[in-house]
Amino acid sequence: MRDQIRKYTGFLLLLALLAVVPIGIARHMLSESRDDAFVEDKPNYLSHQYPPSGETEMTPRLSRLLEEDMKSVDAVPRTFLARLPETLPDITDAKKRKQQFVSAMLPIILRANELIIADRGRLLAIRERIEREGSAGKRQRRWLEDIARTHRVKLSSPATPDQIERLLFRVDVIPPSLALAQAAMESGWGTSYFAQEGNALFGEWTWNEEEGILPRSRDEGKNHRIKSFEYLLDSVRSYMINLNRHRSYRELRDRRAELREHSLPVSGPALAPSLIDYSERGADYVGDILSIIDYNDLDGLDSASLMNDVQESR
Repeated sequence: MRDQIRKYTGFLLLLALLAVVPIGIARHMLSESRDDAFVEDKPNYLSHQYPPSGETEMTPRLSRLLEEDMKSVDAVPRTFLARLPETLPDITDAKKRKQQFVSAMLPIILRANELIIADRGRLLAIRERIEREGSAGKRQRRWLEDIARTHRVKLSSPATPDQIERLLFRVDVIPPSLALAQAAMESGWGTSYFAQEGNALFGEWTWNEEEGILPRSRDEGKNHRIKSFEYLLDSVRSYMINLNRHRSYRELRDRRAELREHSLPVSGPALAPSLIDYSERGADYVGDILSIIDYNDLDGLDSASLMNDVQESR
């Protein structure tokens, strides 16, 4: 009888463990993920994957993505890498290295722009409500305050339609060809130490020791670091926010708004001349960005889009 009780008790304990362990794992994943992981118009970092460390670990899906010539793809796969493949610096064929870099980065850039478009839609809805009712809702106001703070736009209480317009002027997409060309320039097509170690693709500076990588060579008297990121998407979003809010890039925003006003495409070649202040090299830097776009036919990717759910399921 005692043996039967022990067996029954052990069986119940096993069932309890089978029930509790998956819940514990799920809770741990949620605690490690971002608060907005499952919000549709926010980054879902749980969907990002780390690339394999070698060819033997390459999955068929990643292999198809990284070997794809994106200029011939109708819809870009929603495969988001957390970081660049560490094999990039070892690829001696320049064409293949560039192809893998573009294949890894384009889905991330398109996703960052997709999130900006979602924010623009939300801003337009809030402006419509303010015009109709005089003020936004409580949740809308909280969100509006956050995005205004991020983009350095002052709001009154209640916010006005003109202030929403100023936000729409800043909350706008960056052409993929421009983002790709600048990432290629600043990171050596993904081979630089900063890109490989900290997803630092655009050479952004920081003075926070906890979020930066110490440059191997730094001018005397300077104490900056190169800003690092946990995810490639964070790096791209930070770069886009920088272009969308910093006073040095007002000309880029003016040019983009002018293109929109005349229903012209917002392209990399059209905006690149506005980046004269991005680098100390000035006009030479702009010339190099335009050369990268032209030589690699990156402007053909400015009309690219991510696969929708129906295309993904095929």
